[in-house]
Amino acid sequence: MRYLGLIALMLLVWGSIVSARSVDAAQPPPDFDARYAVEKSGIKIGQSHLRFRRPQPGYYDYRLYTHATGIARWVIASEVIEHSRGEITASGFRPTDYQYERRGDDKARRAQLHFDWSANEVINDVASYPWRMDITADTIDRVISPLQLMHDLAEREPDKTELTYRIADGGQLKTYLLSVEESEMITTRAGQFEALRIRRRDTDSDRYTLLWCAPALAFLAVQVEQWEHGDLNFRLSLAEVDGLPAPTP
Repeated sequence: MRYLGLIALMLLVWGSIVSARSVDAAQPPPDFDARYAVEKSGIKIGQSHLRFRRPQPGYYDYRLYTHATGIARWVIASEVIEHSRGEITASGFRPTDYQYERRGDDKARRAQLHFDWSANEVINDVASYPWRMDITADTIDRVISPLQLMHDLAEREPDKTELTYRIADGGQLKTYLLSVEESEMITTRAGQFEALRIRRRDTDSDRYTLLWCAPALAFLAVQVEQWEHGDLNFRLSLAEVDGLPAPTP
């Protein structure tokens, strides 16, 4: 099944236009861990675990691990690990290295990206066959996107409702458009949150993704849904978070 790759894509999908970069950063979130239940047709089929660390001032280390759970492991043997490292800047997060590994099935593969900011290039090494691609100054990798979104929403002017994201993914420089919509109360396995709804539109299909980001958790996404042809593909629901402020009762 393709759900692991789509989940990683859903959790990645955001980053904003980045201009000036400096190490005089806006305050990043504290070190935190977040776990999400992956649901399809109301049934839990997997789990995603995000981990954010600041190993030294001005730098970040961010990981995403997704795998099937319960009886779903009988039909979904694969697991996906993504890892991003880089600098914390005034505009958010600037990756220097990104690693992707899928293992456990016949689609197993590994890939590594290195961001050369002096040349505005990304070096993509897949199966020991490196090649280069031009990037823009605001490019981020796919896994760091939810962290960048947390930064952007915290810094957003109230009248700014459109965000643009450029992501190096699959050998392409992709552009996504996000709209900031209304606030809603969302009930998750981790509790109830007031959350800002964000809509990500695909320009080449009728697929779209909805995220609900909670101000009480530094705008961490507490729920993510992907829709296509009018049907819900699957949902991610926050199950547990450590290190971020507790929700307001």
